[in-house]
Amino acid sequence: MMKATLPTILTVTLLVLNSFGVDGEIREVGWFLKRLRTVDHLPILEDSHTAMVSTWDKTGANMDVWTHDNIIGKTNTIVDIDGPGCMHRIFTGFVDERFDHSIIQIFLDGSGEPIVDMPIPEFFNDESGPFPYPLTFIKTYPGTLMPIPFEKNITVKIVNDLYETDEWIQGMWGIYWQFTYTKYADDVKVRSLEWPLDVEEQSELDKTCAAWLKAESTPPAAPEEWTVQKNSSLKPGEALELNLENAGVIEQLRISAWPDTPEVLNKLRLQMVWDGYNTPSVDVPVGQMFGHGNTGHNRDHASVGAVTGKRPVSGKEFLQSEPQDYNSNYNSLLLGMTDAETYCMFPMPFSDGAKIRLVNTGDAMAEQVGLKLAVKRMESIPIDWGRFQVTWSQSLGATEAAPKFGAKNIPCKIFLSRRGKGKYVGSMLQVDWPNELWWGEGDWLFWTDENEWPPSYHGTGSEEYFNSGWGMFDRKAVSGFVALRPGFPTVYSFHLNDAFNFQENITVAEEQWAFDKPEATTNAVTGISPMWSSTAFWYADRPMGAESMQ
Repeated sequence: MMKATLPTILTVTLLVLNSFGVDGEIREVGWFLKRLRTVDHLPILEDSHTAMVSTWDKTGANMDVWTHDNIIGKTNTIVDIDGPGCMHRIFTGFVDERFDHSIIQIFLDGSGEPIVDMPIPEFFNDESGPFPYPLTFIKTYPGTLMPIPFEKNITVKIVNDLYETDEWIQGMWGIYWQFTYTKYADDVKVRSLEWPLDVEEQSELDKTCAAWLKAESTPPAAPEEWTVQKNSSLKPGEALELNLENAGVIEQLRISAWPDTPEVLNKLRLQMVWDGYNTPSVDVPVGQMFGHGNTGHNRDHASVGAVTGKRPVSGKEFLQSEPQDYNSNYNSLLLGMTDAETYCMFPMPFSDGAKIRLVNTGDAMAEQVGLKLAVKRMESIPIDWGRFQVTWSQSLGATEAAPKFGAKNIPCKIFLSRRGKGKYVGSMLQVDWPNELWWGEGDWLFWTDENEWPPSYHGTGSEEYFNSGWGMFDRKAVSGFVALRPGFPTVYSFHLNDAFNFQENITVAEEQWAFDKPEATTNAVTGISPMWSSTAFWYADRPMGAESMQ
C-alpha cells in the first residue's frame, strides 16, 4: 500500500526576471507536474545531471535482464541515489503473475518506512495502481512517468520471499529495468514526495493527466492572430524569409508545403538564425524535423508495431500478431502534423533579432509553402535562457566507419556530439527499412560532462527510450511515432523534467546491431542498406551552428 503522510501546503514565490525564482523556492511534486504539461521552461539552462540506473548487460550482449548486483538475503537493492533530485521514469519489461511475489519498495531520505510498498504488477497498474493513466501505462511496456522528488536520497528495493527456494524462477526480480533521474546542485531545494497528495498537488496531477490526453490527440490552439505569416511558391533555389527585430520568443511555428512528396519535404530546408549569428542554429529538412518526409500528411498505413489504444489488440500481451491501422498525422506537446500543416511548440528565444528561412534545395517545384509564427515580444531575455538548436545528420547504419563503443565495439548512430553548455530536449529518428522484421536493437547512450565508458545513462533497448517496448510503439504527449515498419519507421521522444543539461560536453548515441550477434551487425544491418536519419533538438547557451552533416 502507499504509505500515508500528513499533507503540506506549500507557497511558492516567483520572481519574473529569474527563471528559477528567488532563494527559498522549493521544487515539490506539484512543481514537477506542472512542468510536465508546459514547455515555456525548456530554454532554461541549469547545473544538473540526468542519468539512468538500468539492468543493461555489462558484457555488451543483449541480456539486459539478469544484471542484479546488490542482493542481500531476499532483498535486491536496485537504486540508491543521493539528492537533491527527482526520479522521472521507472520502466520494466513485464508485469504478469510471475511478479506477484516481487514487492517494489521506494524509500525516501533514509526513512525506514517505504512510501511505495506493493507487488510490481500493482505498481504499474494504470487503472487501479497508485499513479494514474496516462502518466502510468501498459500500452507496449510497463512504465510510469510520475515524478518522485527526493531531498536527500531515494532507494528502490525489490523483495521476493521465493528467492533461493524451489519456486524461484529466473527473472522474478523484474527485467529490463530503467530508472531515469536528475541530480540537482546541492543548493537547490527539493521537497520529497509525500502521499497522499495534498489538494493543490492532486489538482496539478489531474491537470497534467488531462493535458497529456489532449496533447496526444489534438493540435495546440492557434493564436487569435499570428504575429507574422507568409505564403509563397518556391522554385529550386528560392527561399521564403521572415525577419524579427529586438528580443522575444517564438512560442509556436507552423509550416505548410505542397505537394507533400519526399522530393519537396526532404529538400525544403528550415534555417533559423538567432541574434545576428553568422550561421543557422537550426538547419534541417522540414520532412526530417517533423518526421513526415517520406509519408506526407494524412496517409493511412498499417503495422504490426502500431498500438493505437491502451493495449495491443491481438496476440499475446505486449506482442501483436496482426498489423494495426494508423494515420501518419500525429500530435504531441512539442511537434505534430495535421492534414495541411506541421507545428512546433519548442520555445525559441532571441535577444537581438531572428531570421527564419525556408529554402528549396531540391529540383522540384514547391507550389505552396507557408510559414506562421506566434511571437511573444520581450524587453530582454533572461540570462539563463539558451538558444534553440536543431542538428540533423544522415548515415548508413552500422558501417565499418561508424563510431563504436562498449565491450563488443557496437557501432552507433551519433545524434549529437558537442562541446560547450546546453540542454538536450528531444530526438527524432527515421530509418529506411522496407522490411517487416524489427529494425532497432541497441541501447541508447548519453554522456553529459563525461567521456569515459560506460556513460551515466545506458539504456536497455531502442524502444524504451521512446517510452515503448517489444518492437511496438504508441503515441503519448511526449513520445510516439509518425510511421512504422515496413517503410520508413519514424519515432520521437522529448524531454521535459528529464532533459539533459550539460556544462562542458554531450554525446548522444544509439547502438545499431543484430540482437546477440554484434559480430554480424554490419552484414545483417547493411544487407538491406538502411539509411539512419537523426534530428537532435537542444539548446545552447549562445547561438551556435547546427553543423548538420548533409
